[in-house]
Amino acid sequence: MIALALGLGGCMTSRTTPPVEPVFASASARAEDQTATLEQVWRLVNKRFYDRNFNGAEWATALVRYRDRAARAPNQEALYEVINEMLDELGDGHTGALTPRQVWEDYRAERAFVGLNLERLNGRWVVSDLRPGSAAEGSVVEPGWIAVSRNGEPLPEDWLDFESQPGTAYTWEFLDANDKKRVVTLEARLLPDWMPPEERHSLEGWVYLRFDEFDVQYHKWLRERLKAHREAPGIVLDLRNNGGGAVSSLASVINDFFPTRVPYGAFVSRHGKRDEEKSAWFEGVGYAGPLVVLIGGGSASSAEILAHVFKHYERATLVGRPTAGVVVASRFFPLRDGGELQIGLHDFETLDGSRLEGQGVQPDVLVERTLDDVREGHDADLAAAVKWLRANATHAHTARL
Repeated sequence: MIALALGLGGCMTSRTTPPVEPVFASASARAEDQTATLEQVWRLVNKRFYDRNFNGAEWATALVRYRDRAARAPNQEALYEVINEMLDELGDGHTGALTPRQVWEDYRAERAFVGLNLERLNGRWVVSDLRPGSAAEGSVVEPGWIAVSRNGEPLPEDWLDFESQPGTAYTWEFLDANDKKRVVTLEARLLPDWMPPEERHSLEGWVYLRFDEFDVQYHKWLRERLKAHREAPGIVLDLRNNGGGAVSSLASVINDFFPTRVPYGAFVSRHGKRDEEKSAWFEGVGYAGPLVVLIGGGSASSAEILAHVFKHYERATLVGRPTAGVVVASRFFPLRDGGELQIGLHDFETLDGSRLEGQGVQPDVLVERTLDDVREGHDADLAAAVKWLRANATHAHTARL
């Protein structure tokens, strides 16, 4: 997510307790209220979405086509499923709606997880790892198992977006390493949204650094580690699970790898107004040593811009797989029922005039990720990064500015 601003929902009555499902005097009252929320979403998108042609969607008729289903939704979760189905027609990864409960969880910086991290490999959803402290971590599930269904519903092929309720048990069907069917029930637990960054060291002096979001706390950690390892013979920066974050943090991170401020692209509004962007004003760490950056399908938004900047200035070697291609600046708007609507407001144009949206950033060293790698715990991307460092870390390195 590239975040421009954050506004918290208007109707949420308490920050200490989760919102409750609203009660209506009649079915017609529920229908009227839910239709009003759908209309608010439609009007905000109609006025603010970055593409005046709505990415080819038939937006003019969307409100009429989804109104009846929104009116009949039995609860808020079902209503937001309808809303997000309508928004999906825009084909924009930065436009979507959060239920009042999801807004509350975001404020609390925690979310209900069963603890399965799934990755799409060869047309199947593969368990890549298990979230610490989750029900999955303490279960029989192992990385490399194939996830088949949830509560009897086959998993969709293109995108997973489940809203889990804390304390609720969900039944998952898997195929284990021997292709044997395994059914496991996992209870969702409230866990911190924030995953700690990671630092590792090799005997050869190279430093591995991983952070998963562009925000003040992550950047503070990254800056401290870069200062501590300013003389390291090489750094591996892992962005494979970095879904983006604040533009201000992105601008600061860029400075930590360049000796001076550098342009990094432009944000373009629906009216064609261009905001040419540069990295932050203040001086960064300016780490000048060899740099390898790990990227993949989980690298999105601000992480993709950073990868593009490294590639454009020949500052780093990118290893892994193409990034997600989800690069639009967005903002959150409060909805009348306490939910929030995220809308893509500005397209992003790269330094060479191209778009990353729908395209992503291509690696310099393409690495195939296999099911066997996951099951054996082998990080082929990191192995390729080490191979590159061994071949190149002794050479003098300068950025092309």
